[in-house]
Amino acid sequence: MELNVTYRGFTLDSFQTRAITELENGHSLVLAAPTGSGKTLVAEYLIEKVLQTDQRIVYTSPIKALSNQKFRDFSKLYGNKIGILTGDVVINQGAQALIVTTEVYRNMAIEDPQAISDVAFVIFDEIHFLGDIERGTVWEESIIFSPKTVKFLALSATIPNGAELAHWIETVADQKVSLITHNERAVPLSYLFYYQKKLMPYKELLRRVKSHEDAPREEEERPRGPRRGKKDEEDLRHFAIIKSLDQQDRLPLLYFVFSRAIADKMARESARHFDFTTPEEKFRIREMTDACLQKYGLTDLDSVNELVGILENGVGKHHAGILPQMKELVEILFSERLLKVLFVTETFAVGVNMPARTTAFDALKKFDGRSFRPMKSLEFCQISGRAGRRGIDKIGYVVVPHLPRDLTIEELEKLVYGDIEPLLSAFDLSFNSVLNLYAGRETGEVRMILRKNFAQFQANKQLPELAGKVALYRAEMDRVMPRCTEKTNDLAAFMEFNKRRQDTIQSLNSQSGAIQSGLRGRRNRPHQERIQQQYAEKLERLKAEENEFICGKCASRNRCTAQYNQAARVEKKLDFWRGKVEELEELQLPMYEKKLGILRQLGYLDDNGLMPRGVFASHIHTEEISITELYFRGFFHEATHHEINALSVALVFEYRRRGNSGEPRQRTPLSRRLREAKGFVGSLSRRYSFVKPLEPALAMVMFEWSSGAPFEEIMAMTDVPEGDLIRTFRMSIDVLRQIREAADDRSLRDKLDVCLGYINRDIVLATELRD
Repeated sequence: MELNVTYRGFTLDSFQTRAITELENGHSLVLAAPTGSGKTLVAEYLIEKVLQTDQRIVYTSPIKALSNQKFRDFSKLYGNKIGILTGDVVINQGAQALIVTTEVYRNMAIEDPQAISDVAFVIFDEIHFLGDIERGTVWEESIIFSPKTVKFLALSATIPNGAELAHWIETVADQKVSLITHNERAVPLSYLFYYQKKLMPYKELLRRVKSHEDAPREEEERPRGPRRGKKDEEDLRHFAIIKSLDQQDRLPLLYFVFSRAIADKMARESARHFDFTTPEEKFRIREMTDACLQKYGLTDLDSVNELVGILENGVGKHHAGILPQMKELVEILFSERLLKVLFVTETFAVGVNMPARTTAFDALKKFDGRSFRPMKSLEFCQISGRAGRRGIDKIGYVVVPHLPRDLTIEELEKLVYGDIEPLLSAFDLSFNSVLNLYAGRETGEVRMILRKNFAQFQANKQLPELAGKVALYRAEMDRVMPRCTEKTNDLAAFMEFNKRRQDTIQSLNSQSGAIQSGLRGRRNRPHQERIQQQYAEKLERLKAEENEFICGKCASRNRCTAQYNQAARVEKKLDFWRGKVEELEELQLPMYEKKLGILRQLGYLDDNGLMPRGVFASHIHTEEISITELYFRGFFHEATHHEINALSVALVFEYRRRGNSGEPRQRTPLSRRLREAKGFVGSLSRRYSFVKPLEPALAMVMFEWSSGAPFEEIMAMTDVPEGDLIRTFRMSIDVLRQIREAADDRSLRDKLDVCLGYINRDIVLATELRD
C-alpha cells in the first residue's frame, strides 16, 4: 500500500514510513528509536487511524505526569475523543482513545477484560520499564492478559535485545510482531568530559588521566593536616560547567542530579552567581509567574516565592517535591527559552518531552533506594538523549564528569561508549495477581499462564544448553555403569550391602582402636585378645553375608564396585543439572504456590475458590493485605470520614529519610481509632514481612486538611515538600477509590464518596492533570 511521505507537515523518515506500513498491515510493532527522533508521530498516526473506526485505542505510560501530559497534548488534537484514567484522575472514561498508566491497563485486563474487548491497539510508551525491578511485572501482565484481538505498539529509545522482546510478545499474543530499530539520531551527540576544572574531549581526558597517574607521588612529603579546597571544588563544579557552556554558546542546559536537596541548593547558588535574562525576559517571567500564583492562590508559600526569585535570573529547578502547578510553569518557561539552566532529577528524562542543547550529569552514581550504585548504560542513554533539539541544534552536547572516586576511566568509557545492557525480565507475582489467577481457573491453565512471562521465555533459551549437560552426564553414566556378563545379578542390592559393610568396618576399626589404646599393658592382654576375637567374628559374619550375593561371589566384584561408585558420582551431577532444568521450566510456580499457601492460611481462599477476603483483595492493588484486614475488622465502617482519610495516607506514604530537613511535626496526636489501626497493622507486619507498617507522619496533616484547614496551615505542620504532599494526597484518593469499588456495602461506598470530596478540593483538585 502506498503511503504519503508527509504527515502533519512533517516529512517522514524511512523508519517512520516502515513503522506505519507495518501498522497498516495489521501487525503489532516494537519500535526502538532515539529520543527526539519522532516515535510519538507514529503513535499519533495510529491513534488517528483507530479514531476513524468504531474501535478503541489505549495509550499507556509509566508515570502519571506523562499520562497527564499526553492527555493535554492529544486533547488539543482530538478533542473529546480522548479520555484519561490514572486511578486518582478519571475524565471521559468511555472515550474512544484512553490515556492510562500501565498499572490501570493491567488491572482492566485482569479484572475486567470485557471493558477492553473493543480495543484494537494498546500503545506501551517506554516499554523498557518492563525491566524495572519494582514495576516491570505490570508490563508483562498487561501483555499476557490482553485479549488475543488486541495488537501492540511498544515504544522505547533503545532495546538492545528488541528481537527477543518482539519474539516473546509474538509467542504470548499469537500474532505477527514486527521489529524496527532506528539508531541514527536526528541531532548527533558530542560528549564533553569535565576534569580538573575544564571541559575536554575524551582523548584529552585520557591524556590528562595518564599523565596524572604517571606523575611522581609527593603525598608523603606534604605536611600532615586538613586538606583544603577539594570539597569547595566539588561543590562548585556546576559553576565551572555552566560558565564554560555559556561562553561556548551551548545553553540551554538540563543539569541532571540524583538528589532533590542538591538540585535545590545548586539552583539557589546558580541564580545568585549567574543572570541569564534580559530586562524584557525578566518582565515576561514575572508576568507568567504572577498569573500562575494568582490563579492557584500560591502567593503565601515561601518555597513558591523562593522559586519565583530564582526563575527571574533564567535558572530553574524541576523535581517531584515542587508543586505540580509550579513544575508546569517551569516547563512552559523552559519551552519558551526563558530559562537557560534547569536543574532536574531523573524523572525529567521520562516524564517531560523537553530537550535542550546540552545535558550534564552532576555524578555517575545514584541511590536506588537500597544502596549507591553506578548508573546503568540504559539510564545514561535515556538522560543523555535529551540533548539536541531537532530543527534547532546541529549538535547536542553531553557533559560527563570524570570522578575517579565513582568510576575508573575504563568504567567511564564503558558507560559512555559501551553496549547497553539487554532488557531482562523482573517478573514477580503480587498477592493481587495470585488471587486473580486462582479465581475461576484450573491448575493447568494457571501453570500455562505462569509459563508465558518474559523471564520464563528468557530462561527457556538456556534450556537447550542445560539439556545438553543432562544428556552428556546421562551418556557418561551409561558408559561407566558396570556391564555384567552373567545372566542374572544382584548388583544394586550388593552395593547397598557393600556400603553398609564399609560403614560397619570403619566403625569397628574406630572402636577397636579406641578400646585397645585404653587397655595397654601385660595385665590387659586377655581383654585385648577377647576384643580382637569379637572383631574377627564380626568380619567373618560380614564375609558370609557377602557370599550370599551373586555379585559377592563374582571375581569381578571389585571392578564392578569401582565402576558403580563412579556412576553414582556422575548421577549426582546428572541430578543437579536435571534439577536446574526443572527449575527453569516453571520459574514462577514455586512462588505462586508459596503465596497461595499464605493466602490460604490468612483465609483468603480454599479449595473451592476465593473466600470473601480474597474477593475483596483481588480488587485492591496497593497494600492489599493491610487494607483487606482493616476492612474486615470494620475500621472503614466505624471510623469517621476524616479518620478514614488519615488512615489512607498512612497506608501509602513513605517518608523520605534522605534529603528532608527533619521529621514531620505532628501538631495533634493520633486519635484512638488511628492508634488502634496502627497497632493492628503493626502486629500484622511483625507476623508477615510483606506487610508494611503504617507511616503516621502525615496522618494528622491529612486529618486537618480533610477537616477543612487551608493548605498554608497544614504545610506549617510538616517538613514534607509541597509536591510530595500533594502527590501523597492523590495516592490516597486512588486507594479510597479502590476500596469503594471493592466494597459491596452501598452505605460504605457512599461514605467513601464523601471522604473523597473532603480530600479532592482546592489545590489538590487543581492538581489533577499536573502531577
